Amino acid sequence: MLSSDPHLARIQRSRSAPSVEQAVGMVWRPQVVPVAALLACLALLYGPIIRRLVGEWWDDANYSHGFLVPVFAAYVVWQRREALAALTAAGSWWGLPILLGGLGMLVGGELGGERFLGASSLIVVLAGLVLLHLGGLWLRHLTFPLGYLAFMIPLPAIVFYAIAFPLQQLAARNATWTLDALGVPVFLDGNVLQLPHITLGVTEACSGIRSLVSLLALGVAWGQLALPGAWASAILVAAVVPITVVANAGRVVATGLVGQYVGHEYATGVFHTFSGWVIFLVAFAGLLGVHGLIQFALGLAAGPRAPADPTMSSAGPTRTPEVPRS
Repeated sequence: MLSSDPHLARIQRSRSAPSVEQAVGMVWRPQVVPVAALLACLALLYGPIIRRLVGEWWDDANYSHGFLVPVFAAYVVWQRREALAALTAAGSWWGLPILLGGLGMLVGGELGGERFLGASSLIVVLAGLVLLHLGGLWLRHLTFPLGYLAFMIPLPAIVFYAIAFPLQQLAARNATWTLDALGVPVFLDGNVLQLPHITLGVTEACSGIRSLVSLLALGVAWGQLALPGAWASAILVAAVVPITVVANAGRVVATGLVGQYVGHEYATGVFHTFSGWVIFLVAFAGLLGVHGLIQFALGLAAGPRAPADPTMSSAGPTRTPEVPRS
């Protein structure tokens, strides 16, 4: 017998349809012991690697953003909790070769002293475990947060210097051109700018790679949260490179101007450190501007909205009341 009471119907629906938390609990409660054992194994394998990573985040300013990367990845997973709760666990044996490959990377990295390889193996191992125990749909939903963890791993030295050296040269040339355009006598010798009252050397720390890595991580997170579609996010991330190059050249120019007209002692020390934060904020403002342009372009592509018909409403067409005839 069907009840016509809407309040009673809502109670029946709430009893028949479990919430997201209840659904997750029904899926994971029987797996508490295996999951706990798996986490213990991961902690045993990767505990030393994670401790080294945290130490590098703390000591190397190029990777201080590493503290926020796993937090953001966890936040993305939390955002997708309802979609994940609706999935069924259907593990695939294709996850086994991925898992074994990740463990091979771990062994090779530890034996060969290659920290990047050992730390990267954690992402591969996690992807293999998800595919093996939960299936391809779960891995598809978790691909972005797993891939984003790559930003927390310091680059290999050979890759770091391969990127830093061209950035050094580019920053030195751009700063030289700008100072010359401003009427400041300057001579470029490799990566060294010689001004009448100060000599500036563009080192690896001044190459802009610190801002580049941090802004890339920020751009990817920004695009994921605030922009619709992969193309819009890709444009925002691509804009990080020219923005970083221009902002870092501006830092070298500002240092040269202060050293030339104010004094050598004012261009180093506190000013040099403070200018790094200012340039990062300038680059952030540049990303904000690119985001605004993308939103503007998306609005133009969507076209003007059709004006609302005043005779229509959510309840149907509005009827004009009839005037009683005398």
